[in-house]
Amino acid sequence: MADVIRLPGDGTYIICNDRDALELLDERLGMDMRRWLEDRLSEDDGADDYIADLEKEADGLRARHKEVMAELRQHSEAIAALIREKEIDRKALSTEAGAIGCITWREINR
Repeated sequence: MADVIRLPGDGTYIICNDRDALELLDERLGMDMRRWLEDRLSEDDGADDYIADLEKEADGLRARHKEVMAELRQHSEAIAALIREKEIDRKALSTEAGAIGCITWREINR
């Protein structure tokens, strides 16, 4: 679909694609301005790679988060089982609580 651009005191132009826009830019503002804009737009070429890297990093963080949550759940279930016992094994309870402390310390200081 074409776009219509009206320039003050100069008339109306029909822009069908990027090439038409660059030609108008070249005609009205000069080749230096066209080159500047082309260079500026070409700098965005690395954006796709950057986005892909960010998505890969986010996927890794999600997987790591899931692993840590599973590990914490395992220890919290062990604590819940120890608490349900008729007699509480304080050493085992302390060991499980210590494991949770180690996991959280490790993740905070990563």
